[in-house]
Amino acid sequence: MLDLSRHQRYIKVTKSSSRTPWRHHMKRKARLRTEAEKKALAENRKAHKGAYKDALADAQDLVMQEAVKLQEPKPTRWNAFLRSEVKAMNAGREPDERRIKATEVGREIAERWNTMLQQEKIDVTKDLMEDLEEHRNNKSLTSHNIPISAFHDICATLDSVTQMLANLSTRTGCHTALITVRGDLDHYNRPYVYLSDDRVGDFFQLALKETPSNFATRLEGYCTSGVTSVISNYKKSFLQLKSKTSALVLDKLHDATQVPVSRMYYVNFDENITAQHGVVLKNWPLKKFASPGDIGSMVEVKTVYNAFMSGATKFRKLTAAEWQEWEEARFNLAHTDEGNTSSPASTSQPMHAETESAPIQRKRAHDQVDSGVMHIISGISGMGGDEVSVAKKSRKTQSDKGKKRGSKQRVDQAGEATLSA
Repeated sequence: MLDLSRHQRYIKVTKSSSRTPWRHHMKRKARLRTEAEKKALAENRKAHKGAYKDALADAQDLVMQEAVKLQEPKPTRWNAFLRSEVKAMNAGREPDERRIKATEVGREIAERWNTMLQQEKIDVTKDLMEDLEEHRNNKSLTSHNIPISAFHDICATLDSVTQMLANLSTRTGCHTALITVRGDLDHYNRPYVYLSDDRVGDFFQLALKETPSNFATRLEGYCTSGVTSVISNYKKSFLQLKSKTSALVLDKLHDATQVPVSRMYYVNFDENITAQHGVVLKNWPLKKFASPGDIGSMVEVKTVYNAFMSGATKFRKLTAAEWQEWEEARFNLAHTDEGNTSSPASTSQPMHAETESAPIQRKRAHDQVDSGVMHIISGISGMGGDEVSVAKKSRKTQSDKGKKRGSKQRVDQAGEATLSA
């Protein structure tokens, strides 16, 4: 048994087995924030978080750019001097004579380079550094003039990239699909496909219903056809023309009304423009009055644009007398339409004969109004007085349309009672 008597003096004994606090902590008073303060605090946090992420992304991009620069081999004065000496040696040789390579005379030129002083090296290579930099950029970035040179460059580069991707897949287990096609019919290289794993090829079969080689062939045909640039240029120019035409029409409307107008109304033009500002549109060039954004032909949009630019189509401000006359004609047309909806009762004809002739009378009356003053009421006239189709919002259809109303039923019953008597 262990004897603790020898170590009794080193053992600290407390009277209480529970731990008691020896510091005094004041309870923190929490301040309740209002909903506005909470919302402002959340917005500040969100803004700070976004700014932090943007700053971190910019810093990472900067570090990556510097890392790429460090990896790129920089031209040295020795490279410039070696190239200059080899170039001078080859300049004195015959055209059919073999060219000297830098690896063959590099040792000899290096001995002369090492005997030169530092300032002498700087003076000799001062103008050669720029020439060497231009030579490297031309070799790495300038396009080939001869198709066979581009072919060899593509083959060598793809072999190197494929080996790098294969090593990457072995090290990390990632999967890669590389498809390379020519962009010019003058080039010789065929579509090149590299798949790091068979599962990548299976995905092409499941998702696209074709093999990677067939997909590469179709991609080559699309890239060499030149269809993309034609379609994109047409769409872009068409959208720009529509936007420019809409802005031109609105500017012309502002000049005519002489007051700010929020937008141009192509539906219910008479109610929103003529009735409000006393402005009519003269010589609209198309058969249908519509917004340039809703016109599907570039030729028609150009026609509208040129018509407004030349002044053939324009907005005109009505005089006070013309505006009053237009209001009266519009009121009379509305009153005529309302009056033609119900024909007067006739005692010489039965009820069913009246209902058959009423629609014919209404149609003829409305056609007479249309041919006479409809283009004036709409506030829009076509070229040479031609009729223009103007879009108007139709009224909401009544829920009891097509149903017999109570008053008509009572009239029918009264008629039947009289006949029976």
